[in-house]
Order: sequence, then structure tokens, then C-alpha cells
Amino acid sequence: MAAPRENVSLLFKLYCLAVMTLVAAAYTIALRYTRTSDRELYFSTTAVCITEVIKLLLSVGILAKETGSLGRFKASLRENVLGSPKELMKLSVPSLVYAVQNNMAFLALSNLDAAVYQVTYQLKIPCTALCTVLMLNRTLSKLQWISVFMLCGGVILVQWKPAQATKVVFLQVLEASTLLSWSSTQTTS
Repeated sequence: MAAPRENVSLLFKLYCLAVMTLVAAAYTIALRYTRTSDRELYFSTTAVCITEVIKLLLSVGILAKETGSLGRFKASLRENVLGSPKELMKLSVPSLVYAVQNNMAFLALSNLDAAVYQVTYQLKIPCTALCTVLMLNRTLSKLQWISVFMLCGGVILVQWKPAQATKVVFLQVLEASTLLSWSSTQTTS
């Protein structure tokens, strides 16, 4: 028997989308600004560690609120964290990878434009889709494959440098007009 489906309003979904978009954009812009300003740089590892500690404290606070009492809170921690070290070890691998990814984000934003970083960062979606198909033997629908290829195409278009092509065309036009003006001054002399 399937679980009952919750009815979430469109307004709430749009609100969540707007908030997530603003947070992602503000994060990227603020990080880029702090990494490229003339002030003394901070250690990216410290920033990542502080962020993770804040997340841990928020998670513990939410768990404490959901359990309702100190006794149930302690029991839940004992059972789910300390009582299953094998599960804790399994979760530590993606946690370490995530910490490395966050440190690499600091490095990337120190060296890339914010817009280029943001679009290139979206390559994690096609990578995840490919890993899902290859490692988990799942299939993607036709629409999902089209979305993945469109995302890859968008990243390619952003990384492609049309400014270089425009510069070459401009120099060729400038050279041709200079040649034309030089040849017209030669014929009138």
C-alpha cells in the first residue's frame, strides 16, 4: 500500500525555489568577493569546518525539538549514532567527499568568475545521472536524458569563448578597413 501523497501548494514550491536560488547565488557571490578582495585571505578549511559545525548544531536542535524530551533525545542519539558504528562509517565517506568538494569550491571561486563557476558547478548533475545509471543500474526517462544533455550543452556554451571569435573578426575588419583606406590614399596620390 502506497503512502498517502502530501498536497504541497504551488506557492510554497515557488517560495522554496526562490529561496534556494537566492541562497545559492548569494553564497557564490559572497564567496567570490571574499576570495578576490585585497584583504587578508582566510583559510577555506576553517570556513568549511565552521559551516559543518553550524549544520551539526542545527541538526541536533531539530532532533531535540522532534523528540520532545531530553530522555528520548539521548536515546535517539545512542541508538542512531553510537549504536550503529557501521552505519556511521558508511556515512563518513560521503561526508569526507563533501568536505573536499567544499574546499575545492573555495579554490575554484578564487580563480574563476562567479558566473562561470556557477554554471560549471552544475556539471555535478550529469555526473550524478551517469553514476546512477552505471553504478546503481537505474534507467533515466527520455525527458531526463534530454535534460541532462541540455544542461551539458548550456555548460559548453558558457565555457565557449565567443569573445575571442568576435575579437578575431573585429581585427580582420579593422585590418581590411585599414588596407582599404591605405589603398584609397595610394590611388589618390
